Amino acid sequence: MNHPAPAGDPRPTTSYVLRVNGFERPVADAWIGESLLYVLRERLGLAGAKNGCEQGECGACSVQVDGQLVAGCLVPAALAADCEVSTVEGLSAAGAASDVQQALAESGAVQCGYCTPGMAMAVHDLLQRNHRPSEVEARQALCGNLCRCTGYRSALAAVQSVADQRAAALLAAEEAAQQAAAEAAGAEASPAAAAPEPEDTAAQEPPVYQDAWTQTATVGEVPLFDEGWISAEEHPGATAAGTGLGVIPAQGYDPTAYGYGPGTAYDGAGYEPTPAHATSAPYEGTPAQGTPYEPTPAHGTAHQGTPSHGTAYPAAPPYTAGPYAQAPYPGAPYDGIGYPGTPAHGVPAQPTPFDGTVYETTPSPAEDDHA
Repeated sequence: MNHPAPAGDPRPTTSYVLRVNGFERPVADAWIGESLLYVLRERLGLAGAKNGCEQGECGACSVQVDGQLVAGCLVPAALAADCEVSTVEGLSAAGAASDVQQALAESGAVQCGYCTPGMAMAVHDLLQRNHRPSEVEARQALCGNLCRCTGYRSALAAVQSVADQRAAALLAAEEAAQQAAAEAAGAEASPAAAAPEPEDTAAQEPPVYQDAWTQTATVGEVPLFDEGWISAEEHPGATAAGTGLGVIPAQGYDPTAYGYGPGTAYDGAGYEPTPAHATSAPYEGTPAQGTPYEPTPAHGTAHQGTPSHGTAYPAAPPYTAGPYAQAPYPGAPYDGIGYPGTPAHGVPAQPTPFDGTVYETTPSPAEDDHA
């Protein structure tokens, strides 16, 4: 079906007109068995659809015929006459990529590009039928398109991206239409529009709270860690007693509950706060328990310790012989057994007494067998 009839072939031919992407394209003297994919690529020069398997399994040749997604390699072109055929070339407007094509490229669903035209047609067909598809529905729509490079996660992300963009655009268009209709109705009811009333700016001003740590007034919202943002409540007016700190009503924190005011003592220990930056303050080391601690001498003070490089170390004291200085050396008997020590290499070993029996020589294998 994907190959034309050779010259002189008696197989029947026909002429017809295909309406492709809104334009009528005549096809003359074509074998009636030629596939739509072959006619689009070889006769009409529309090479967007790809010839992958010629069995309708890969989805690379996907096109729309009268709004229905089909495999172009399985449809006889003559049967598509008088039908509206849409190819991937028709998705672009004035040479610019469509939102589907742009989303596939931005999501990384393009590598070798062979399956991309069919994938784009499948996504376009899905979003025409279902404006807000779920992930399961998107997977079902793309299951007929085989991809061996990027897989399908990027294509699914592109489907979600296009659906979100189109929904936002539709909502904005509806709001603009409603606003235009309201303005037109108001103009008809009252040609001379009344002057707008002054707004109550005091009621619209954001609440103010005082930061308990930096003591700075902040306008807006209060961050609430991992739970998002919450609106600050009205300014409390008075500060916590004795601290000069405001209370954060949105979080319900009162610094006076713990006595953490600036410069105050902690639990009666008399702890002084850390001095300001660049303020000279001696550092008091922590001595060992019960032992007075001597601080490290200041820089430049002579240190009594390891001698400098090149200074001779004092000689070590003479070695005092221990109780084993007169220990017997090899050749002397140990414990009266009469063991002469390990002989030199090559000297036959003397027999060792064992259980009262002394072996003069090593018994031969024959003697062992005889025994």
